[in-house]
Amino acid sequence: MSAMLSPAFAGGLTVEAAWVAPNENVGADVGLYMTIKNDSDDPDALLRAACPFANFSEKRTVDVGEGGLADRAIPNIPVAAHTTLTMTAKTYHVGLLQTRDKLVEGQSLTCNLSFRKAGAVEVKVSVSSAAP
Repeated sequence: MSAMLSPAFAGGLTVEAAWVAPNENVGADVGLYMTIKNDSDDPDALLRAACPFANFSEKRTVDVGEGGLADRAIPNIPVAAHTTLTMTAKTYHVGLLQTRDKLVEGQSLTCNLSFRKAGAVEVKVSVSSAAP
């Protein structure tokens, strides 16, 4: 059972329940999921995610096409005013590309997120088989 991670705050945003799934393969691509609550009167957007345990990251949405679900890279992930966005494999999420180490269940890692209005925030990320 993973420890409960504290939420991170930036401007009117609260980021919590950030997680990635365990993966035994170095160089793997994994999804980063989290919940972002925007209590402000202004919309915001996730512009960047920098995670030292992956070489690259990209913001993604999921398109439903004839062949099923397909990830598509996007410039940012919008967070509307007075809403809560929960990222999943079937909605908005961050793709972490080329992991540098094995991701072991129960680990706690750190990512730096940058938002258009709220600015930068450091977020604790749990390695878990399911959302915290």
